[in-house]
Amino acid sequence: MNDRNLICIIAHQPYYLKKIYKELMNMYVRKINNRWYYTIEDKDAQGNRKRHERFGGYTRAEAEKSYRQAMAEKDRTGKHFEPSAMSFDDFLREWLDKYVQNYLKPATMDAYSAAIRNHISPAFGTRKLRDLTTAAFQDWLIELTSKYTKSTLKVIMSCLRSALRWAVANRRYLLINPMDNVTLPPCRTLPKSPNIFTPEAIQVIFKKFPQGHPIHMPCVLSYYTGMRLGECLALEWCNVDMTARTIRVVGTAYDHAGPTKILTPKTASSVRVLTFGSKLQAELKAQLLWQNTNRFHYGAFYKEGTEHHFVCTMPDGRQMTSNNTKYFNMWCKEDFPGTSFHSFRHTHATMLLEHGFKMDYVSKRLGHSSIYTTANIYDTITDKREKDAVDAMEAFL
Repeated sequence: MNDRNLICIIAHQPYYLKKIYKELMNMYVRKINNRWYYTIEDKDAQGNRKRHERFGGYTRAEAEKSYRQAMAEKDRTGKHFEPSAMSFDDFLREWLDKYVQNYLKPATMDAYSAAIRNHISPAFGTRKLRDLTTAAFQDWLIELTSKYTKSTLKVIMSCLRSALRWAVANRRYLLINPMDNVTLPPCRTLPKSPNIFTPEAIQVIFKKFPQGHPIHMPCVLSYYTGMRLGECLALEWCNVDMTARTIRVVGTAYDHAGPTKILTPKTASSVRVLTFGSKLQAELKAQLLWQNTNRFHYGAFYKEGTEHHFVCTMPDGRQMTSNNTKYFNMWCKEDFPGTSFHSFRHTHATMLLEHGFKMDYVSKRLGHSSIYTTANIYDTITDKREKDAVDAMEAFL
């Protein structure tokens, strides 16, 4: 062979390799209707060759990738990987019971359960694990962008990624996670403005639920500090400094499934110290006096715990639960449609932003994990301030 022929062979080697690879893959992948399948071979106990055809995806590239991974698994373990034929619903129940319930927070369990029940299960519940593909999830999420908010889509994405990651790494039901290359599409739904209480509504609420009514204290706490309901109900007197006028937020109450539990807050940034003014200081002093009066009247029947001394209690000393606020939320829907207890938190944040406090300060005060979370919720306030700035410029330009 002369040098010229050798150069020609080298120059064309990538082309020949690709051609050979494609011809070889034609033996192992094929398209049936709109699906691609790959075939693997092994031998039975008698040494007879057997061919197994498996679903590989909705494109040739996906099928070829699945084939290569299956062969790599055989090289590693000595046997072909067999994707699970269990239904997605059955797997999700196992994942919730064995992983989410034992390792994640109850609130996360609630959020994932709702996402599965309302969205994931109706769309994919009857499919087999081995039939789940990246393309199917991506197309489905694109459809959802016109129906749901970005926060809802994020919960669905997080749920799917975590569940299928567990299927691959922990249970070995799948070789690859079909959610690995799925991206969150831009959301096409318009962001909703947070529902807040007007100053007139606040007056009506505090008149309806005055000092001495059990719901009064969590309401004023959230209104003056922006604390979440669970944080209000978990607040203990040992974390209130009346002299320095500060509150340490170190826990959140969870009572959606059985007795109340005091858990760590929603995120690491939710552990924070909040300052408060003289109005809330007066409310807290009145609450302490109310509790002492009730302790005297109830005597031995006062049900105060020995380990915890909560700020928000029922008249007989029992810790308040989220169930005790249900009447308040029902009343709000009738008198102030669209609002709930959480509207106190929105009202607090909105007032701060409208009075010129910076977004990063408000974000830290609310205990958000990121300033982007605050900006996404309260972007309408930013829009209003932008309009006010334009109006102000019009006056002197």
